[in-house]
Amino acid sequence: MSGPPSAKPPIFKIGFESYDDFLVEYGDHLRKGVLMLPAAMGLGPGQDVRIKLVLPNHKVLYLKGCTRDHDTGSYAALGPKAGADEIQVQLASFSAEQSQALESCVSGALATDPKAVAPEESGPINLLLVDDSVGVRIELGDALRDRGLRVRVAENGLVAIAAALKRPPEIILSDVEMPVMDGWTFLRMTRARQRLAHIPFVFFTRLTDDLSRLQAYRMGVEDFLSKDTGADEVLARLHGVLARHKNRPQPVAASALGQTGQGLRGDLEHVKLGSLMSFLESEKRSGRLLLDNGRDQAVLEINRGSLAGVENLGNYSHAHDRVFELLEWQTGNFEFAQADDSDMPEPAGELTQLTYLLMEHARRADEAANPNNG
Repeated sequence: MSGPPSAKPPIFKIGFESYDDFLVEYGDHLRKGVLMLPAAMGLGPGQDVRIKLVLPNHKVLYLKGCTRDHDTGSYAALGPKAGADEIQVQLASFSAEQSQALESCVSGALATDPKAVAPEESGPINLLLVDDSVGVRIELGDALRDRGLRVRVAENGLVAIAAALKRPPEIILSDVEMPVMDGWTFLRMTRARQRLAHIPFVFFTRLTDDLSRLQAYRMGVEDFLSKDTGADEVLARLHGVLARHKNRPQPVAASALGQTGQGLRGDLEHVKLGSLMSFLESEKRSGRLLLDNGRDQAVLEINRGSLAGVENLGNYSHAHDRVFELLEWQTGNFEFAQADDSDMPEPAGELTQLTYLLMEHARRADEAANPNNG
């Protein structure tokens, strides 16, 4: 004799007002195969449910799940917000199509540009530390907390972007090579969002080649710290980045630094002027390259990747000699303000290829080092 028919599982519709809301929920819960529903819905443990999940790109996923008991211990892993006012739903494994739809939505978040939010009130520095190493997150995080910082940690870029969207930090210190979402993608996601784009971003990495560092500067990285940097120096460098960021005048116009993120700003200790000049020539860039070492400064006018002129010749009468001197600088800061070719003034004389200047500088350096040759 068959028993009474079982009741159909209740269906709940969950949607997201924005890609950012989705990223927060995905980073906190969905990627772990769970959802949190309000406890006020009256669901008990072990109850089957159906979820109609409406993604921000309007795709709809139909999911199955089962509520779990608070005593399973799984709530603690979801953070402090998972408590008596919420109940956890353990979702059935995503199909390949569902996983692809979720990942596509994460990628689509790169194209959105939410409005900026006001920075937090002044107080202890609010740092977001991102590293896949548990040791780094614990040891460096505790060391910086002992030195007065408020430190939140994340094990990869996906968790970090969710944390940053919920509560924007004052500064980000991030590893580069991480699983799930690496530092490059995390950097792109912060710079693509107006509410996060203003936050100073520092790479904590073993990157040493100029091309990688130029790419990072191009994308908006403020500084580099090697993995063997001690906590005291990390703290000092973070304070330095924040001080420069606070005192730096706002760009004259959005177009001056390139509305598509074509401006460059960095440290000559990390990227030599020669590498920077090679990059500008290969990219056929136009704009003004400001160089400042604290005692002296100059501006190189770059027109389609060639030298058009130099402001502040210093002790020299010829622009080339001034460039040769600047190439000797080992420390200082650079800032390249991108300009459209049509906005560049007509050069007073002939343009000089940057490659020629680099080769001539190398020849003169070799000649000075070996005066008896030739």
